[in-house]
Amino acid sequence: MSMEILFLGTSAGIPTKKRNVSSIVIRRGGEYLFIDVGEGTQRQAVKAGIGIRRNMKIIISHLHGDHVLGLIPMLQTLCLFKRDIPLDIYGPRGIKQFLNINMSLLDIEPEFMINIHYLSDGSIYDMGEYTLHAIKNEHCKYSYSIAIVEKPRPGKFNPEKASKDRIPVEYWGRLKKGEDIEINGKIYYAKNYVSPPYRGRKIVISGDTRPFRKMIKFSKEADVLIHEATFANDKIDRSIETKHTTAIEAAKIAKAANVKVLILTHFSARYEDASILVEEARKIFPAVFAAEDFMRIEVPLPKKHLESSYPHGY
Repeated sequence: MSMEILFLGTSAGIPTKKRNVSSIVIRRGGEYLFIDVGEGTQRQAVKAGIGIRRNMKIIISHLHGDHVLGLIPMLQTLCLFKRDIPLDIYGPRGIKQFLNINMSLLDIEPEFMINIHYLSDGSIYDMGEYTLHAIKNEHCKYSYSIAIVEKPRPGKFNPEKASKDRIPVEYWGRLKKGEDIEINGKIYYAKNYVSPPYRGRKIVISGDTRPFRKMIKFSKEADVLIHEATFANDKIDRSIETKHTTAIEAAKIAKAANVKVLILTHFSARYEDASILVEEARKIFPAVFAAEDFMRIEVPLPKKHLESSYPHGY
């Protein structure tokens, strides 16, 4: 199944001529996960050619304006589109109050159910073929880093061996699923006919935060780590004051976590060109890039088999 990351907003705090405020979309097959919905997100989505989809979920990392103020207009649009299926929103404590107050003031009365799911430190939501993980980070009282972790894919079935051992074809489906079977009193073990499972993809989004130790374990072996890099290293004091991360600090986390690719985002408006941040980060971790609005990244399926150290995504 295809998986793509689309950046709709990469600026910190305020929009600029080139960058809107925070929003990332992860498209997995026909499902769309909006991670943060800053002001103007739905217009960015329309410009990107994805619009507001029926098969979508929304995840809010924390309740600062540049991450959530686009949510109410999006809900209003969904009402105009006469959405009639439930919408799942995952967010911090206070998200329900935020929605209720604003929808009441603006007389927004959705005809669809809004299901609120609260994030907490260590929370895990089973989404079917993948899981949503959250850990408390170091930005504000209720702010979270997010991980999307696919469940393992079945290993490759060996039909030649099954045929050689004269296992009837009608049993092959059970072997493919990892089930041991018994035929005429003899047990055939699935592990002898199917290779070990393949690990799923793992995408981690830091949200706004100061660096913190748990982030390394949380991001371990991620295919993509999307980490905020609000400031260059000469603004470290400002970074500490506002509880943000520098590009060098993000690179150190990526290196320690052994991620495949680091994507920097959430840039201060002072950086019209983010190349200075990338240059600083690459001194620590070479596989780093700066996110741009409307940039798309395809995340390929891993070819590695599942290892015992990778049972729960982090």
